[in-house]
Amino acid sequence: MDDKFDPAVLKYSKGTKPGGTNSVIVEACPKGTDVLDVGCASGYLGEELKRRGCRMWGVDSDRFALDNIPDGVYEEVLELDLNLISDAGPFAARLFDVVIAADVLEHLLEPERVLRSLSNLLRPNGVLIVSLPNVANFSVRVPLLFGRFDYTDVGILDRTHLHLFTFKSAAQLVANSGMQTVSTFAGSDRFGLMLNRSTRLRSVLGPLLAFNIIMVCQRIEC
Repeated sequence: MDDKFDPAVLKYSKGTKPGGTNSVIVEACPKGTDVLDVGCASGYLGEELKRRGCRMWGVDSDRFALDNIPDGVYEEVLELDLNLISDAGPFAARLFDVVIAADVLEHLLEPERVLRSLSNLLRPNGVLIVSLPNVANFSVRVPLLFGRFDYTDVGILDRTHLHLFTFKSAAQLVANSGMQTVSTFAGSDRFGLMLNRSTRLRSVLGPLLAFNIIMVCQRIEC
């Protein structure tokens, strides 16, 4: 990738909900780049990024989801236990301009180790885009006031989540993995467009209103 990602050019994708998590991720990914989609599922991000000129590779542990990816979206996909991703990478030491880990790390046993391994798959000036559910969202806070902290089948308190994150602990995860956060965004179908208009607004209201924490990260070069 010739140029570093410039967060000042962040906009929102047509055809997706403005300010929603997928929209923010897609627009944070530079056009025409080589992208590794970690936890690609059925290819919903891959399809949009492919339309923007990106070359896509994908990995996921869900065989059923992989079988439902439309033809031609990814150059190659692999079924892989994401806990086993190593520094060598899943595609014969191939490096990427962008690695996306969207709603993946919270499901893994050692998210810090996996994130560090993923950072080693980046080309110089490459970016790693991380999305994590925000456990401090008001939809979790309000029930907690009444003693309720109920896990569900989907959402922030998905019962398959092994780790819970706030904006602060998400930033710490990135730092502990040897990376620096270039930009932080709020993902929310309802409030994301408003929250991402200014850094101050996002820092004050993001922890309460954001459904997802989205970070654009780069490896710290020694």
